[in-house]
Amino acid sequence: MQKHLLSQKERKEFLSRIKALYGVDLSSENVEIGKEKKLIYYYLDGKLSFFTEDLIPTLCFLQEHRVTLPTVKVDEGAVKALARGADLFAPGVVETSGEITPGTLLLVLTKTEIPVAIMRASQEVQEALSNKKGKVSTSIHWIGDEIWKMCSKR
Repeated sequence: MQKHLLSQKERKEFLSRIKALYGVDLSSENVEIGKEKKLIYYYLDGKLSFFTEDLIPTLCFLQEHRVTLPTVKVDEGAVKALARGADLFAPGVVETSGEITPGTLLLVLTKTEIPVAIMRASQEVQEALSNKKGKVSTSIHWIGDEIWKMCSKR
């Protein structure tokens, strides 16, 4: 994959966009963009940190930085399913925090607050959570997927 370094101006714009999206102040010296197939990858100081035009954070990034994202804590059974790329269903949810609305990006954590997946809240998320049944969110990135392998092999 070919990567190119952002200019000073582009780097400042990128970092201010990250601060606006996730409430995290970064001082990365090097911000690189890599493109492969139809995906865009963003590397901060050599580490894969975000992907897609939407700047979805990688789990590697989330293990090192506290971000402002709605969170969902899940039980052990859900963790096992999510590690295989499964979508999240209400029975696996133990706790939620933040405003969760349809289409929201969610950080999924174990009970001990280890990030295990990034998901997109389903259209019926409110109903699923209040009735304790139904689909809560769709998987985007999880421990063990290709993006995880790309960012954790360093």
